[in-house]
Amino acid sequence: MSKAGKYRFALQFLLMALLWLVLTGGDLRTWWFGLPAALAGSWIRIRLLQEGRWWSIKGLVRFIPFFIRQSLEGGVDVAGRALHPHMPLKPEVIHYSVRLPGGPASVFLAAVTSLLPGTLTTELKDGHLLVHVLDAGMPVMEKLRTLEERVAALFDIDLSRETRKEDTP
Repeated sequence: MSKAGKYRFALQFLLMALLWLVLTGGDLRTWWFGLPAALAGSWIRIRLLQEGRWWSIKGLVRFIPFFIRQSLEGGVDVAGRALHPHMPLKPEVIHYSVRLPGGPASVFLAAVTSLLPGTLTTELKDGHLLVHVLDAGMPVMEKLRTLEERVAALFDIDLSRETRKEDTP
């Protein structure tokens, strides 16, 4: 590791340690866990940054309101189904072909897919998401495409250059 790399790592570690200190209210008894967490977090962050800029500020600004809106819609949808006397469910597992390249962007897509109303990612493997849906009649494929476009913008990825695999219901 170069001198600049060591400096970046030390700075990142100090920021992570400070964050840990703030989150624990200054309780030094938690350092047995906080120290390894700060070291691991710093190492992961530095490794991601070595690959160049991997996210877009513009994409982040556009993603945050989308994330909040979809989270609220998802919560209302699930609550409505839970409180409905006949609990309207038509569950199904769908296959979605991911256009994003493998790595952080596709993993992030898999993680945030569950924010869509009535969805839960069950697996990400070989460029495909398996998604459990509460209602097979919902426009889940359309919403997944929109979400993938938002994630692509967040990670500064041009999806028009990515190959599209066939989606299967």
